[in-house]
Amino acid sequence: MSPDFRGPEFRPEVGGRGDGFMRSWSQEHRTLGFEGRGNGPGMVEGPRPGIGPGNLTKRKFGDEEREGRDGFERQRQQLLQYGKADGNLGGMPGASRGYMGKGEEMRAAKYMRTDEVNVGKLKHNGIDQVALKKAFLHFVKIIYDDPNQKKKYLADGKQGSLKCIACKRSKDFSDMHGLIMHVYSSDHANLIVDHLGLHKAFCILMGWNYRTPPDNSKVYQFLSAEEAAANLSDLIIWPPLVIIHNTNTGKGREGRTEGLGNRAMDNYLRDLGFQGGKSKTLYSRDGHLGITLIKFGADQSGLKEAVRLAEYFEKEKRGRNGWAHIESLNLGKDDDDSNPNLVKVDEMTREKKRIFYGYLATITDMDKLDPDTRKKSVIQSRRDWMPPK
Repeated sequence: MSPDFRGPEFRPEVGGRGDGFMRSWSQEHRTLGFEGRGNGPGMVEGPRPGIGPGNLTKRKFGDEEREGRDGFERQRQQLLQYGKADGNLGGMPGASRGYMGKGEEMRAAKYMRTDEVNVGKLKHNGIDQVALKKAFLHFVKIIYDDPNQKKKYLADGKQGSLKCIACKRSKDFSDMHGLIMHVYSSDHANLIVDHLGLHKAFCILMGWNYRTPPDNSKVYQFLSAEEAAANLSDLIIWPPLVIIHNTNTGKGREGRTEGLGNRAMDNYLRDLGFQGGKSKTLYSRDGHLGITLIKFGADQSGLKEAVRLAEYFEKEKRGRNGWAHIESLNLGKDDDDSNPNLVKVDEMTREKKRIFYGYLATITDMDKLDPDTRKKSVIQSRRDWMPPK
């Protein structure tokens, strides 16, 4: 889904939500909603054992509802941890499309009908869209730029009270729902755009639906793992970056980690046929970090080349998924040279060569960047520069 705030009247090719889009989206994505009609979530109309036709009764959440909520919570946590943009979040069980059962699918259809109705009522639609997007991109970077602050928001109040970073008011909020209700409903004349931009940033952080106006029913908190991942993967670091892992080569004489330098990586990419990228190797006090950033031009051609390089690694099964799998094995550093996933031995020369893994950098990768790159980078929408075909 596009992070654009615009409503159905806008062009579908740049993120508008026309009828055709909603039909295709509802067929391919699953989300969890509430059953029934009436005065609010949980109201069910129709005959039930011991209840006359047409009567309304309040449904209590039973095992099925709790199971659905638990499933969504697991998917959301996997998404927020791994930042995956496809159907399988880092190979984690239960995170793929088709996780939900038939009961959840029935609720999904009813929930999406609610979303269709509510999107036209979204408060963002009456605001200057250019200013709104600028505020959103500004605040989403602030949130991800501070790991401790991001972690506190994700804890949803379990690590202490939360504050609004748009108005910096002294009032504390006990959880993210209260904070999101504040930023969405705030009428401060000079800060409406900032608050609504922050509303979207918070919803994307939490994996919630920013297109549904928040209220105490908390329906807006239900969103498919696929769409939540798509919201994150659309937010790319700018100028475009490809992050390459496993560029270290072992320990030096003094015990410091060594690895490929900038010139060696530039030559490697040139030999593969990739142009325009400039390498930047990352170091710490202990030496080479095994990470090299490939920075491309801040324009459409630069982004296309960065995407082409990321797709090369993905086709070789050495993209984001591949590296997440390697990391999940918790391999010790001493085993690196004998690990066939990290080192390839030339059959003729017996020379050992590192196997590289790479992917396009998104908002979820901010903590992998060095301070200077992080400071000079901004966040952009990939679809603004490369609309879907």
